[in-house]
Amino acid sequence: MSEKLSFLTPDTSQIRHQIKGVLESYSHEWDILAELSQNAVDAIVRATPTRGHIELTVNAQAGTIEIQDNGVGIAPADLLRLLRPFASDKGGHTNQIGQKGVGLTFVLFSTVSFELETHEASGSATAAVHGASSWANSDDNTDLLVEVGAIATETAGTRIKIKLADHDLPLFDLTFAELTFALRTRTALGSTNFIWGEPLNCDVKFSHIDRSGNANAVEFDCNYLLPTEKLKSDDYISVDDYLEWRSESDRSDAEKRRKLKDRIVYFKGKKYQAGRDIKYWSCFVPNRAVWQTLSELHGLSVEHVEDDMADGDDMFVGFKFSGGLSTSSKGMPTGIFLELKPRGSAGYFPNFFIIVEDPSLSFDIGRKSIQGRQQGMLREIAYEEFRRYVRDFVKYISGSIDDPDPSYDREELFAEIASIAELDSSSSKFAKRPNSQEATVAAMFFEQLGAGQFSSFVPLISGYRGRYDLYGKIGAKSQVVEFKFDLSGLFRDFSDERKMFDEINTVVLWEITEKDRSIVSKRGLTLTEIGGGLLTTTNSKFPGAHFRLNLDGVKSIEIVSMRKILKPGE
Repeated sequence: MSEKLSFLTPDTSQIRHQIKGVLESYSHEWDILAELSQNAVDAIVRATPTRGHIELTVNAQAGTIEIQDNGVGIAPADLLRLLRPFASDKGGHTNQIGQKGVGLTFVLFSTVSFELETHEASGSATAAVHGASSWANSDDNTDLLVEVGAIATETAGTRIKIKLADHDLPLFDLTFAELTFALRTRTALGSTNFIWGEPLNCDVKFSHIDRSGNANAVEFDCNYLLPTEKLKSDDYISVDDYLEWRSESDRSDAEKRRKLKDRIVYFKGKKYQAGRDIKYWSCFVPNRAVWQTLSELHGLSVEHVEDDMADGDDMFVGFKFSGGLSTSSKGMPTGIFLELKPRGSAGYFPNFFIIVEDPSLSFDIGRKSIQGRQQGMLREIAYEEFRRYVRDFVKYISGSIDDPDPSYDREELFAEIASIAELDSSSSKFAKRPNSQEATVAAMFFEQLGAGQFSSFVPLISGYRGRYDLYGKIGAKSQVVEFKFDLSGLFRDFSDERKMFDEINTVVLWEITEKDRSIVSKRGLTLTEIGGGLLTTTNSKFPGAHFRLNLDGVKSIEIVSMRKILKPGE
């Protein structure tokens, strides 16, 4: 005798396993803020109030985040269902940003305390969950409980207050300016729709208390932070305005240079591709130092300007303006940045920025990557825009025509180089340290290779097909070598660590920084020293390697530190 039974309901261990997978998929400092902001914006879009309002407070001293909106709210009858892992009420709402039902799950199970108040047409309710993070990481069968109640309020919308389980999160180390920048460039509070003339009718009040108790606050419209926002009108010009001016008469090259010199040129465009309108906003800055100026204008700390960023390694480091390809979907900046591989005129890549809005963008949980086919399409749009700037604008923006003092930029550059720390090594002819430039690290490696430092390594060819930096052999074994200033640059190139371990044998860098060690730990990797002690491993495969980067179940990558070779006493 047979019977039909339900078998799809997961048990506690299965739910925990799924929740842990969601938590591990997020890795950015701003992820919690992105998910909370997305829900608040979606609620306002559905409610269509006369004016949307969002209040957000990040209290680093207390380890709490609070967000309140005047959006659609949650019906009391739906509250328990929507708090369950992976639940969503956004199905069928095509104008909603969130669809997967994992954002609130990620937020809830990152907390030691989760409190919610909400009002909807059918009534008002409260909910509180305590110890969600501990429950997700335990292995007992204890139920996770939610306290629900009713409140007498008709204030529209939802208020959520959370206390995060990890008070040491990098989120709480960010400055007020960095958080404001992140909110407006990596979350739905920086809606890109206003660029296309469809602004979100919503404002934001953001308050911040840092770890020392210092308080700051700012109010802004829910608009994406474009590089041109705080500039005077004479500091930038649109491509359309320039072309109209140029068509008025037969302009000489000298006139064009005077019109464009030292100005940011920008363009707002749209392209119908793959059955949908893909919109974009791009700009080209006169020189790389402009990014530093723009960042400082918004109170962002910038330690130095990268002078060798043709391969995109230093783009989108930390929270500052820089060149590169950013993405957006349904008006929300995704926080996903796509690498632009060097092509013609690669030296100008750092001067170029573009944000591309694709309403059908498909990205994974945690917003780490976009599927390959879409990446290729968005990159081609960026390359096409970049080529236009190089072809039509570069020689005028840089002032290379009829420049009365063509040596000015060169002398300024050498003055900047003079301030870089001295190398002071008897083993190298270089006078200066790499200063975050991987090109200098590579040059130092080849210098030492010529001096016999890596005697068993035979270089074959460098930069072949633009994929990896150097190909060679050690005996009969093939070797793939990458040059980086530090490990952070390597991780930015590979969102999939397993692929990195499969393809690269050795990384040559200047030094291992404390930031590198922190990133290695957070990614579940280990970094061990090769040699240097009685009990340490000595069987390096690459001659003179100093460290080994390990991922369980995958071959290791060996690391050569040029600083240890050239400055062994430091």
